[in-house]
Amino acid sequence: MSWPAELEPLFSSKEHSGPPVELSANTPEFVEALRHDRQALVRDALLWQRWVRYLGLATFVLMALAFGRESWQLMLRPLAIASAAYLVCVLLATAIVRRAHTVHRWRIPAVLATADVLTIAAIIWTSGQPTDTPRILIAAVLVVQLAVFYFGWELGTWVATLAGASYLAVALVLPPHIAGPRPATSQVAFTMGLFALVTGVLIAAYGEFRSRMNRLRLFCKLIEDGDLAPALPVGDDRRPDDLTLLARSFESMRSRLAEQVGTDPLTGCLNRRALETRLQAEWRQAKRRGSSVAVLAIDVDDFKKINDERGHPFGDIVLRELADIMKTTARDTDAVARVGGDEFVIVLPDTGWQGALTFAERIRRKVVDFHFGGATSDIDLTISIGVSLARGTDPISPDVLLQEADRTMYKAKNTGKNRIFA
Repeated sequence: MSWPAELEPLFSSKEHSGPPVELSANTPEFVEALRHDRQALVRDALLWQRWVRYLGLATFVLMALAFGRESWQLMLRPLAIASAAYLVCVLLATAIVRRAHTVHRWRIPAVLATADVLTIAAIIWTSGQPTDTPRILIAAVLVVQLAVFYFGWELGTWVATLAGASYLAVALVLPPHIAGPRPATSQVAFTMGLFALVTGVLIAAYGEFRSRMNRLRLFCKLIEDGDLAPALPVGDDRRPDDLTLLARSFESMRSRLAEQVGTDPLTGCLNRRALETRLQAEWRQAKRRGSSVAVLAIDVDDFKKINDERGHPFGDIVLRELADIMKTTARDTDAVARVGGDEFVIVLPDTGWQGALTFAERIRRKVVDFHFGGATSDIDLTISIGVSLARGTDPISPDVLLQEADRTMYKAKNTGKNRIFA
């Protein structure tokens, strides 16, 4: 799938040194939701920034009239023309934004940012001599900061480039509106170098900030959807700041919530919901890599008899001991879940038929050899295991894979118990 440019940092590890956030099966919906949220944010940002533009224009014009190199009567006409053109641009953009529910991430912002820079350059050119042109770059720093913080590093780079070109044009190319000496070439070069340094740092800092914020937004969307499996890589920020602390807090909350919501309290295994999420994730990985996923459905033989004769507290001890056998036998990459009273499921990623059957036999043999219930009241136990397997290229779903494992488990029980059926 091809991601929109503004969402590319969410699905790629290119923007940061850590691993990418694992995507949910509902990724297309997340993409659309994130795009819609982003466009709504652009709309809201443009609406409140119009007041900054009105205030900035008024302040700039008043300062030009008060401190300009020429009498205000002579500057009034050109300043009025530049101000009127700018106001028309802002008002038209505001009207368009008001009618829209969402706004494209850069089209209207780019028009307004271009108008900002050109109006600044026009006012400075109208009210000052060529040696006053560095004021263009000073004012443009504010425009660069707002552009890159709210709309991305691309718009920030465009504003910085346009501001630099406007400065060079007014300082060296355009005929002076007010007579005066032009700045020396060395002075212009020094000023441009300083401006490039300042704006470069701003764009790099805020651009990376937005990329990290996008990762955090995707992470929150996954949590909002109930997917507690993906972890947010928070220890790899090259320049840690308050956003790093916020991400660490979110990851800690996710981890604690996953423990409470996704874990069976009796055995410490995954619960059914967490199993479904984990199986979805392993299935997506298998489809990406072209590998296989095996699922084992395990049921304790005659467990009801144990509860009836020994009581439910004793049955709970048996289930905990059985879960410990499974968890110690499984690999770190495997997932062990309790999905019912005495029913368990184990997910084995990157495992073929031979590996799955060997693992199932190992579990069955360990259960047969173990004495359950403690030293004073131990009993023997057997289990029935059903095995299913699919490759990432197979046209089935994780739910079907789970159902197939359950079906084969019942075949194992119906053909004599204490056996494996695949």
